[in-house]
Formats: sequence, C-alpha cells, structure tokens
Amino acid sequence: MSNPVQQPRALVIHHLRTGAPDLATEALAAAGYALDHRHPIEGDPLPDPSEGHRVALVHGSLADVTKLEAPGIAEEQRWIDAWWRSGRPYLGICHGLQLAAQHLGARVGPPEHGKAEFGYYPLRSREPDVAPDGLHVFQWHYYGADLPAGAERVAGSDLYPNQIVRFGPARYGLQGHAELSRSAQRFLQTEDAEGMTLPGAQDLETQTELADRHFEPMQSWMRGFLARWLDEAARADAV
Repeated sequence: MSNPVQQPRALVIHHLRTGAPDLATEALAAAGYALDHRHPIEGDPLPDPSEGHRVALVHGSLADVTKLEAPGIAEEQRWIDAWWRSGRPYLGICHGLQLAAQHLGARVGPPEHGKAEFGYYPLRSREPDVAPDGLHVFQWHYYGADLPAGAERVAGSDLYPNQIVRFGPARYGLQGHAELSRSAQRFLQTEDAEGMTLPGAQDLETQTELADRHFEPMQSWMRGFLARWLDEAARADAV
C-alpha cells in the first residue's frame, strides 16, 4: 500500500490580529498548503527550516524591525538568518520586506524626507509584467528599506522607492498592503489613527475616496501576483 502524499506546509507569521482574512494567506490555503500560524510578538517560537516548511509568508506589523528589545523581533532576526540560508521561498509584506532587507545588510528606518505613506499611493513600475505602472496600493508605514546588494527593485512610489523588491527566485518583499480587506484597512485606520496625522499621510476621507476607486484593481493585481509567486515557489521546490 502506497503512502499518501504529504500536504506541503507553509509558515505564516502574523503580528496583528485584525480578525479579517487576507489574500496572501488565502492563496496559500487554496494552493494546498497546510498553514502553520505563528505570532512571535506574542511569544510564539519560530521553527527551524529543518521542520519542513516549504514557504514562508511574513505579514506586516506596527513594530520596529530594528529594535531587538521589542517583543518577538530578536526571535524573527534569529529565524530569518536560518530561513535565508535554506534557500526556500519567501514573501514579506511591509514588516516582512523590512526584515529581509535588514537581514541582507540594507538600512531600514524613516527616510530623510520625513514623510509617511498612509493611504493609497501610485507605483512607478520597472517591470510592468509584474506590476502595472500607476497601480495604486494601500500603504501604512513611515519606515522604508534601502535596496540590498543583489536585490532588484520591481516598483516604487515617489516617496519610497523600494515598494516591490525581488530578493531572488521566489523571494519577494512588498511594502504596501494589497492583501488586506476593506475591514482590515478600517482596523488600521482605527487602531493606528495617529499615523494619519503625519506629513505625507492622507486623511480618512481621502483614503475612503481612493479606496472606492482603487481597492478592486489592487486586489485583482494581488491575486495575480500571488499566483506568480506560488508558481515560482512550486518550481523552486521541484529543483
């Protein structure tokens, strides 16, 4: 009697409990991955790559990836060193992009211009087949990451040039939050409303008007991007 095919596992690292689904986690489940959810900020240990996870998805947070003393950050920095050496696929969103960039030696922190992105901002694409030029993406940050050596800038915004970064085969970082539902956006607008008072940020009325126009195109693009990433991950896994 033959052994059943084991379901591949995906590590999903969370930092915020929004109570809302997101496209990235949903895409992993739809692709047949068994999801292992971890919350390092709440004390969850992160597994060694030897435990067999095929891919890693690192979500956003309101934490500072540069602060070792912040809850969970030292654990994440320890984990990403091992994960990166494993060569396995990775998708980092906001915090996840910054974590990878920092690991690869790039500076992470507030830009010299001092402006934030809270709301919908258009991207300037270098690879229109990956991300269309002018795509508006929901952003929620005042930190950015420099481009690490060897990484490729796929798209950027006027204020933050490294919005979509390719770190290597099946390894990407996204600064924006195209994965979030409207309810998850509202969670951030409520829980972190102070961010909307920073220079460069949009007020709630502007964000709502832009969401009415750009939310559906953004999510449609994200579904396609996730399909691309998972296809690359499957090819990498087959090597």
